[in-house]
Amino acid sequence: MVSMFDVATQAGVSKATVSRVLNNKDNVSKKIRTKVISACKTLNYKLNSNIQDFILKTHSNITRNIAFVMVKQKFSDPAYSYLIDGISTEINKHHYHMILAKLSGTEETMYDLPPILRDERVDGIILSGSFDSNIVKIIKSLKIQCVVIGNYDTHLLNSLNNVRFNYQLSLLNVINTLVAQGKKRIAFVDEMRDNFLVQEMFNYYKLALKENNLPFNKEICYFGQGPFSGIYQTLQPVFDSNTLPFDAIVSPTLRLAQEISNLTMVHFGFNQKIDIIIATYRPSDYYKLPVPTIYIENSYATIAPIAIKLLLEQIQQKAGSQTIMIN
Repeated sequence: MVSMFDVATQAGVSKATVSRVLNNKDNVSKKIRTKVISACKTLNYKLNSNIQDFILKTHSNITRNIAFVMVKQKFSDPAYSYLIDGISTEINKHHYHMILAKLSGTEETMYDLPPILRDERVDGIILSGSFDSNIVKIIKSLKIQCVVIGNYDTHLLNSLNNVRFNYQLSLLNVINTLVAQGKKRIAFVDEMRDNFLVQEMFNYYKLALKENNLPFNKEICYFGQGPFSGIYQTLQPVFDSNTLPFDAIVSPTLRLAQEISNLTMVHFGFNQKIDIIIATYRPSDYYKLPVPTIYIENSYATIAPIAIKLLLEQIQQKAGSQTIMIN
């Protein structure tokens, strides 16, 4: 097996220099870096990750692994995939490794967790998804620093670190914009009625209406049958009528807004002016609807660095829990 000593001999440098190059340290010249990389390629040298983890753990009690733990939800969900990109980029800047771990949400003890978490092979955890108090209890029992990304009931988080969006401000801004454009009958749409985040947004929606001296009308608030049930069946009878009871729709979930845009185009026809506006959140400006839309940006480019910075501070300083609100 090719060793680091063999690479150092081939490159004509010390083992310490090889280590600095392979760990992307700045205090190495471009010429030396090129020589070391060339020697690695010639010898087909690869770091033994098991040995590296053992050495790190033995010498400093750290592994340089950060786990992004998802509960129930899919990593392929567009919202989370953009978040993964942001977290991965930020972790790499600090020379940590990113581990993806998925939980079913039915775990009862720490022994039901993936070995990478159960055996303390990570220094910190980024947690998101749909979890309950038992998952929080298990995560806290690991004694591993954790930061939760997303808006959850503070009682559920039980003093875990949290980075969350200021949905109250963003919904107030979007209602203000709709009113400025002459909209007065603003509907609210989501597929889940009992979800904490949906309830939070629904309350902020009602507060924003009040701030703009608009009445709250429960008859233009529509809910589906639960997670990923869609909203098409709920709204189809409404859009089949000749006159719509609303002139704008706030639909926080982009996936539902896409369904609403299809119903809108059918209702108005492809050659007619569309008189309603949809307001929705989106993780990236890549997503665009074919109807008049106000986009509220969920800036994962902003939230990921803040979450990682907070987690690393917690790992290094073991500071008290914090909640950070992102506008």
